[in-house]
Amino acid sequence: MKWFKIIGLLFFGTMSLVLYGQDTINLNEAEVRGEAIRQAEIKPLLVRKLDTLVLESKSTSTLSQLLIQHSPVFIKTYGPGGLSTASFRGTTASHTLVMWNGFQLNAPNLGQVDFSTIPVFLADDVNLKWGSGTSDNSGGLGGTVNIDSKAGFGKGLLLDVKQTYGSFNTLGSFLTIGYARGKVSFRVKAYRNSSDNDFEYDNVGVYPHRRMKQINADFVDYGVMPEVSVLFKNSILSVSSWNQWNNRNLPTIMPNVTNRNTEEWTRDRFSRNSISYKVLWESGKIDLKSAAFIEKQRYFLLSRVPHGLDTVSFINSVNDAIVLHQIATLDQHLYKSWNLNAKLQWDNETVRSNNYEGEKRRNTLSAYLAVDGSPFANATLKLTARHDRVNGKSMGVFPTATLTYRMPFCKSLSATLGYSHNYRSPSLNDLYWYPGGNENLLAEDGRTVDLALQYALKNDNASVDVRVDGYLSKVHNWIQWVPTAYRFWVPENVALVFARGIETHFDLTFTLANDWKLSTSGNYVFTLTTDQSDQAILNDTYGKQLIYIPRHHANMFVAVIWKTWNLNYTLEITGRRSTSYDDEVFFAYDLKPYVLHHVALGKQIRKFKVELRCNNLTNRDYQNVLWRAMPGRSWEVLVQYKL
Repeated sequence: MKWFKIIGLLFFGTMSLVLYGQDTINLNEAEVRGEAIRQAEIKPLLVRKLDTLVLESKSTSTLSQLLIQHSPVFIKTYGPGGLSTASFRGTTASHTLVMWNGFQLNAPNLGQVDFSTIPVFLADDVNLKWGSGTSDNSGGLGGTVNIDSKAGFGKGLLLDVKQTYGSFNTLGSFLTIGYARGKVSFRVKAYRNSSDNDFEYDNVGVYPHRRMKQINADFVDYGVMPEVSVLFKNSILSVSSWNQWNNRNLPTIMPNVTNRNTEEWTRDRFSRNSISYKVLWESGKIDLKSAAFIEKQRYFLLSRVPHGLDTVSFINSVNDAIVLHQIATLDQHLYKSWNLNAKLQWDNETVRSNNYEGEKRRNTLSAYLAVDGSPFANATLKLTARHDRVNGKSMGVFPTATLTYRMPFCKSLSATLGYSHNYRSPSLNDLYWYPGGNENLLAEDGRTVDLALQYALKNDNASVDVRVDGYLSKVHNWIQWVPTAYRFWVPENVALVFARGIETHFDLTFTLANDWKLSTSGNYVFTLTTDQSDQAILNDTYGKQLIYIPRHHANMFVAVIWKTWNLNYTLEITGRRSTSYDDEVFFAYDLKPYVLHHVALGKQIRKFKVELRCNNLTNRDYQNVLWRAMPGRSWEVLVQYKL
């Protein structure tokens, strides 16, 4: 009954806001337009939207696989079915904000997102933001990953069925069905993905090294997302519900595979429900949104000594969270090229956990204001400010400034200079975990300076987009868990982290004669992230690269289309990573660099498509996380039917 009460309050609360908005704003007769707000001609280089061709090619994959192969974000992954977290611009998983239709997905207890639990199939649009582009939300000290849904009106019957089968008994089923006619759009997306995940690998964690098959690594994920949108004369009402179940067994690390008396698994459930009402007029719009997220996480570990079967480790962690969001956004064109954007947001987080003493709550009230326009020819300027209050305490005012200038001597060349100030509140685990939580933690405070150059050119047969970004970022009060004399760890504000680097991106498309089309894109990232604090000097870690963050990371994607045939090639390059600051630790200070190749060949036959995929073509043996096995060469076949 509690779930129904929450969703009911969510619905009636939003509708009351809608009715109030209609009583106080006099609206002239207007048509609903996709772009109601006039945009500055020159756009800041703070957002990168992933190409629809890329999204389609990875539609049966997870968001972690998409970002590994098609973005500058480095993903730390434990393998198929295992935890996958993001490192954006040399920061940690907690510093990468993930948004779904404008609502934050970061779990309040952990402060991070497992990207392996997000199917690309459920997203219509994925884009990345960084620097001052993340100013409208707190927490994205590294960057923001935005996942959005789009309602389509007038498309008629919608039917898209995808079925995959591959190595290790990996099976994926994906269905989109709906109807869009006139002023109503309805669709349901449903999927199921499972695998025995029992691939063979070279176990270098035992001596002598030997070939083994991974066990206790199977998983089953499934979910359903119904969406309804109704178009009125000058407004749109949308309702969506993302429901998912993840059941995963977790394999032991390489050195412990001989111990078969270990049981380890996770069971996650969530229901994310949202409703939005958007009113548009000729020069602006108001968007009222509410959401209720209900999440349940359980982690279980039971490990026994092989010869006595005495329990040596037992964990049964249960976490229940309810998160409520209320957001009101105003976009208004002011004068000439100048626009106003304002947002008021209230978030309420409640977590019940057997790792806490009692129920924990957090309330955050945020006010955001942004003004952008053209102060002079060939330039755009954006100024923002955000003020947050967390549990009644002011966090301060956080400003950003972004200036973009298009070179008058070369209209295809532009530059963006940005400054941003942001913060991240400690997670509830940081504050209240028992034992070890530290309620006196300060919020992490980050400042970033960006400089980006872009060369973009487009004609009937080709398009070129090349970008180079450089950044400097300092995060004060960086939270680290440190050991104590009482055999447990405690989080403290001990680090001053300095992150700097260069990111390059290219996107080229050519249309050739005889029905040929060539598309290629790629990223190269150089990242240097070090601890510059006094504590680092005492620990002899000053100036050393943070663990698990590679200095070099790159990827490239090539797609060739000829009539009804397509050939895709993907390249991944990951540099060396340290796993310990102590070079004396046996096998724990270095993970070797690796290069992976993936290919896919497909054929469109009327409404059907068949595609054969090969991952890790050269059968490379590698580790992304220490002592965690990764699959070698694997195969997959896709059959798709789409109206």
